[in-house]
Amino acid sequence: MTSKKILIVDDEVDIALILKLHLEDAGYKTVRARDGLEALEQVGRESFDLVLLDIKMPRMSGMEVLGKIMSDHRDTAVVMMTAHGSEDVAVEAMKRGAIDYIAKPFSTDDLLKRVERAIQFNRTRQENIRLQQEVAEERQKMATILEGMADLLIAVDAEGRIMTCNRMAAAVLGVDSKEVLGMPVEEVLKADIAPEALPCRIALRTAAPCLDVAYTIQAPKGNIPVLSSAAPLVNSAGGLQGSVEIIRDISTLKALEKEREDFVSMLSHDLKSPITAIVGSIDLVRDGRLGPLNDEQREYLESALESCTEMVEMIDTLLDVHKFEAGKMVLAFKEEDPELLIQRTLSRYRPVAQRARINLYATVVGELPAVRVDRTKFGRLLSNLLSNAFKFTPEEGEVEVRGEIVAAGVELAGRIPARNYPVVELPDRGRFFQLMVRDSGAGIPADALADIFDRFVQAKTRHTAKARGTGLGLAFCRKVMDAHGGYIWAESVVGRGSSFIALFPLDDGATSD
Repeated sequence: MTSKKILIVDDEVDIALILKLHLEDAGYKTVRARDGLEALEQVGRESFDLVLLDIKMPRMSGMEVLGKIMSDHRDTAVVMMTAHGSEDVAVEAMKRGAIDYIAKPFSTDDLLKRVERAIQFNRTRQENIRLQQEVAEERQKMATILEGMADLLIAVDAEGRIMTCNRMAAAVLGVDSKEVLGMPVEEVLKADIAPEALPCRIALRTAAPCLDVAYTIQAPKGNIPVLSSAAPLVNSAGGLQGSVEIIRDISTLKALEKEREDFVSMLSHDLKSPITAIVGSIDLVRDGRLGPLNDEQREYLESALESCTEMVEMIDTLLDVHKFEAGKMVLAFKEEDPELLIQRTLSRYRPVAQRARINLYATVVGELPAVRVDRTKFGRLLSNLLSNAFKFTPEEGEVEVRGEIVAAGVELAGRIPARNYPVVELPDRGRFFQLMVRDSGAGIPADALADIFDRFVQAKTRHTAKARGTGLGLAFCRKVMDAHGGYIWAESVVGRGSSFIALFPLDDGATSD
């Protein structure tokens, strides 16, 4: 049964006894106070689920006791007891905080119903108060977080009028966060894009997040480049109530990007200039203008020239990767004969293969149609793949360059690692020119296949620790294939060699849905 505790406050012994018997028969615990002062002492010492309080008592009236309880113990439920005909007094008591009243004489059933209802009502009221306090605390926490954000935050209603503007946004935009409430967002957030292009407006229009929009804020202290994202605000029923936009100042990032561009430009000039002088000096000696050379001397000079050429290619690769990432790479696409491009590149590498004692050959399957590519970038891509193959192929090994036409489908898409390309980007129709460079070298560990196309990454095995490089060659290849709308990946078995496969689309339909 229940263990709820009730304080009976009545100066009439008979009525108090009747209440005690009825309530304890119903499973309640009871305590009696003979007057108001004693009642207040009891309430101060222990907690009660309910106080049954008579209105007329000696020393202190029930209304006075009610006032003290509501002042000092607001979580205590009070039900007033009044004589028949004094309902107006009881109603006044309810206005002051009592939950209900019981008119004397009372029936047992009515008494018990009102007591239980009052206890449940009070518990529900206390739970609501607790929840409201928690909500208020969470709101305060959120407000503190938003005010302390280093980013700008602006929330708008469904009509695009400002509901919230955090401290940083107000400071940067030069406004008062309270005065701008209710103003159209474009009147406060002035930018170099159209008002309807603001992310918060797009989120309102589409009811979907709008991510990573770059624009410039026209602030009182000057223009500020920003990167902004917005998300819709919805109620519990899913209705659109507004949107919130978070704006990040990227001035520092822009400055760093400019420094990087300046550094790369300086690097290209300061490194290539002395290398050019070195190559010129070696050419003078190699041509015999400073005296005759024997075969051994000529071999060393040829090796030095190859090293210089390799260094220039590394610098060019670094510059090209930078241009791709900056969106400044210009490509000249033309219809080209892929077999002719392959043979031209291989003719440069056959002397290298002979000196390394590696069998280099090409395999062309069937008649190849023209492929729309940038000739220079295609040649650089194949050169990088061949250089990579030579690094990891031992003497008496072989390197094959293979060209053929393949059709998109489940089998082809299944060969492309999902870690390299999202599934939604994999080709499901059309034809491709497949360029493959296969070597019989040490191979690549399976856990490294997805990372080798990242910048400055090289797969290491115990057999290839001597291999040197910048880790930019394959990153350049990935950029080239992205620019051509194609795909590139690697397949390998450790100890049995590796294959690098590049797919160039032949048809407009050679894409994914």
